[in-house]
Amino acid sequence: MTAKPGEPLSATSSVGNLDEILPDTTSSAEPIANDTVNESTLPTTTPLPPAPPAPPPQQPVTTIQPPSPTATTNFEEIQKELKATLDHVEQRNMVSGFQTLSKATNAVVDHCEQLGLTSDDHPFNAIDREQFWAGLNNCWLYALAQRQEPSCEMERLTDQHLYGLREMVVGWADKLERYGLVDYEMGWWEADILAAIDAILAMNYAAAQAAAQAVVAQAAAALFGDDV
Repeated sequence: MTAKPGEPLSATSSVGNLDEILPDTTSSAEPIANDTVNESTLPTTTPLPPAPPAPPPQQPVTTIQPPSPTATTNFEEIQKELKATLDHVEQRNMVSGFQTLSKATNAVVDHCEQLGLTSDDHPFNAIDREQFWAGLNNCWLYALAQRQEPSCEMERLTDQHLYGLREMVVGWADKLERYGLVDYEMGWWEADILAAIDAILAMNYAAAQAAAQAVVAQAAAALFGDDV
């Protein structure tokens, strides 16, 4: 991006004694006659069918929860969260990465005034604001650009995750708009981040359509052979 500050971009009863409850069967039992048992008169038993196998345990569904409001924050904490995000992405823990990144972004948006990110004359201007915003935005774009397989199924970024992220991105932009910090070089790159999310959703849709068409074609070939 090349636009200058202020210039839009394009793009979870006890039991009694057992002697009182159970009868005494030792003194009153009569002796059993020593008669020969006719085995043919004994009832036959039919073996029970084997029990059906237990269903496989279902994998818990992991969702990216909207971050809770933060009481206090500072640049050091935010920078640690951004670094943790990159570590998660490098380890292919995509859901964990975006959960951490969302937490950091929410802290920035909720405390942008206290952090001195909304004006040029803030008395605590200890960092380059434009550089900070670029780092935050590029962290989002870098994470969204990854296409490798996740470390496990629970870390797979699904369309449900992406739609949730999209909603949060728009919500943050709505909060920052009054400061003029949306889609400018120094601010939140809403349009670029939404475009990256939408590109993944479109790619997932195309892949699902292609897979469905392949299944239909395979079923048709099995039914009709070469006539298809």
